[in-house]
Amino acid sequence: MSCNVFSTVKRRPVPRIRVCLSLFLLLQACLVSVQAELATAQQRWTPERANAWYAQQPWLVGCNYLPASDINQIEMWQDLDLEEIDRELDWAAGLGMNTVRVFLHDLCWKDDPQAYLKKMDQFLDVCAKHDIRPMIVLFDGVWDPDPQLGRQNRPRRGVHNSGWVQGPGRVVLADPAKQDQLQDYVVSVVQRFKDDDRVLCWDLFNEPDNGNANSYGPLELPNKDEAAARLVRKSFEWARSVAPQQPLTVCVWQGPPWSDASQLNQTHQAALELSDVVSYHEYGDPGAMQNRIDQLKGYGRPLICTEYMARGNGSTFEDILPLLKRERVAAYNWGLVDGKSQTKYPWPTWQTPELGEPTPWHHDIFRPDGEPYRQDEVDLIRSLTGAE
Repeated sequence: MSCNVFSTVKRRPVPRIRVCLSLFLLLQACLVSVQAELATAQQRWTPERANAWYAQQPWLVGCNYLPASDINQIEMWQDLDLEEIDRELDWAAGLGMNTVRVFLHDLCWKDDPQAYLKKMDQFLDVCAKHDIRPMIVLFDGVWDPDPQLGRQNRPRRGVHNSGWVQGPGRVVLADPAKQDQLQDYVVSVVQRFKDDDRVLCWDLFNEPDNGNANSYGPLELPNKDEAAARLVRKSFEWARSVAPQQPLTVCVWQGPPWSDASQLNQTHQAALELSDVVSYHEYGDPGAMQNRIDQLKGYGRPLICTEYMARGNGSTFEDILPLLKRERVAAYNWGLVDGKSQTKYPWPTWQTPELGEPTPWHHDIFRPDGEPYRQDEVDLIRSLTGAE
């Protein structure tokens, strides 16, 4: 009788606990990988990533944009006139502009978040029609510190930007708990458009610590720098939590040399510490502009001048725009079309209003009918941008 010992040997099953352990280790490895990617996405961009992003952009030229029929950002978004925006952005595109800087307001979002996001989507569609990618500003620390929804104030005759409002207002800015309630606004807006190629960049807070001494100074918070710096830091944290593909920034705009952040106030320190790309304001002559650029080069990041051009202050297209092109600094002048904001008048009109046509215009490029204020400026801009 033959005996096959192998026929009696049974294959032992792999213990179930070993299979579970293998699956657990695999899932744990995947979770660690996802967490690492998320942590990287929620960190400030490295200089290498920021410069790689900037290298993919054309020379960015645009303006700070508000429709001529609106006195401030609340009025713009409450009664969004897409036909007017389409017409005026066509004039901007005709100059070779490929971007605009546009301001949102937290009160408009709070009033009806879904309707607001829909309006933003419509606005971005009009921008895309003209090959314009906006930089979107979420908060602003300049002018009236007590914003309200509804009918906005009428322009004060002969006064620069007499109806522009801050957002958030001083009551919210003064209270850390009220500031924290703005998280939903920041996250909602950035989350909705974080992967949208129509959006160029997020500018989280315009001139956060501005004391508005020549306009609303007596109404301002005595500790505005401290309060604004807190919201700046929180805004970066909230925006980064959704990992947008676009860079984040907050401008530096005043004070001593920017080359040593430790010498600056809390708000400017936060801006330079946290911004993916460095943005700044300079309304001075070519020497002042070059000086500020040189101060910022040491940070090793792309430079974006988000406000310039005040003719009576020595900041003109003919003197500044060629300099910015030579340095490959992105350029946003203030204003496109003369309108209810009355930014053709200079800043001192808060103390002494001007009646009639100011000479020269302070800001803006076009009259309400689309005629240039100065044809030679329009020709210069087109020649520098290569517009046909």
